Amino acid sequence: MNTITLSEIPERNNMKTKIKTKWKSLFVVCSIFIILYIGFYVWILSSVKQTVTSIYLYKANRGPVSNVSEDIRDEFLKFQTYPNRGPDDRIHIELSTGKVFHTFLYGTVWIKYTYEGIDTNTNEVKYGFSKVPIKIKVKLDNWEWKLVEKDEEP
Repeated sequence: MNTITLSEIPERNNMKTKIKTKWKSLFVVCSIFIILYIGFYVWILSSVKQTVTSIYLYKANRGPVSNVSEDIRDEFLKFQTYPNRGPDDRIHIELSTGKVFHTFLYGTVWIKYTYEGIDTNTNEVKYGFSKVPIKIKVKLDNWEWKLVEKDEEP
């Protein structure tokens, strides 16, 4: 039969306290990591959506394009040559919620987008396409997410 002396009891309590402290520390570190990961997830997704929207509106309205690598700037809208496009057509762009995988400095975003040209007189869709899957790779450059690679199905 094992007997415990009074001198051993503080050692067991001390070990239990150390184990609890390790688990608490691990929990805090994991919680901080998850919060940071989700924060970057939202930041990347919103930045990419804003940039993609401005790119498609740029092609339609000749506005400025930002945060896009020179290598892929001409890859956007390369499938769009519409003979029935009018100069006064309204452009409608819709993006899906999207998914992101990132390593805090680089990331990949998967979204689907719909691009429609709407006749201003009849409000009917004249041309466009819907739910086109697109994969965009980004990198953090001067605290802005820059699009560096794009893969799109026609």
